[in-house]
Amino acid sequence: MARRTKSGNRSKGRKPQPPQGLAAFVTRTAGNLFSDPWSPALLRLKFVIGLFLLPLCWILFETFVVLLQADTLAAAYWRTREFAFFGLGGALWLVLFIFARCRAMLYLYVAGHEWTHAIFVWLCRGDVEFPPRISADGGYIITNRTNFLISLSPYFFPFYSVLAVIGWIIFRWVVADHLHPDPVWLYAMIGFTWMFHLSFTVWMVCRKQSDVDQNGRLFSFAVIFAANVLLLCGMLIVASPTASFRGFFSSFWENLCTFLPRFVETGVEVSRWF
Repeated sequence: MARRTKSGNRSKGRKPQPPQGLAAFVTRTAGNLFSDPWSPALLRLKFVIGLFLLPLCWILFETFVVLLQADTLAAAYWRTREFAFFGLGGALWLVLFIFARCRAMLYLYVAGHEWTHAIFVWLCRGDVEFPPRISADGGYIITNRTNFLISLSPYFFPFYSVLAVIGWIIFRWVVADHLHPDPVWLYAMIGFTWMFHLSFTVWMVCRKQSDVDQNGRLFSFAVIFAANVLLLCGMLIVASPTASFRGFFSSFWENLCTFLPRFVETGVEVSRWF
């Protein structure tokens, strides 16, 4: 969420403002350690989990680089029309984001952000009060359930890319008997909307976000990074004719098995400098 007001803040001569953002969730359960996202004990536990997630993040990144090199660069997938349209869509959004960012874009981001929260609340079998509170200055939802998946979901779930895919499927189904739309336009839409997701994710996590703070910044950043790398790998595997999930898991397993020896070897090499 963008530009949230902390709950409980009071201004002289004004009534307290309603809480905004995921941290302002109204929970109907209390007294349970895991029902309070701001519990010091739970934050310490998530910090430890975040430390253990750092090697996983590095291994996933290594696997993505191997996948990118072997199945995109070496296999010349980057020369295909699909990859070109994906890149053009992403580049177009970056130009708009850098040079023409406006309140309408912020409103769209907040809307996708809050609806993503709502979707993950439903997936976690929670209830959401409708409609979500959405504006260009921020937003929030009120629900009876919260966890790290719900609070961090907008940072790894590309809401508008999913809408683009669903819209494309419906469009092709409607016009199947009359038209045969070129799928490169779907790649362009995914590139545009995924870069929308990535740019705003980076832009928002660099600012103070209660979604991130309530889970601990180390844990949150590790989860967000790992989930987005997995998303990138999945997109590449689905799009590239030479990439495969089998190759991805094989490369991941090899990097996982060799991580500790490589880490120790690197530590020994670094220690020789001191």
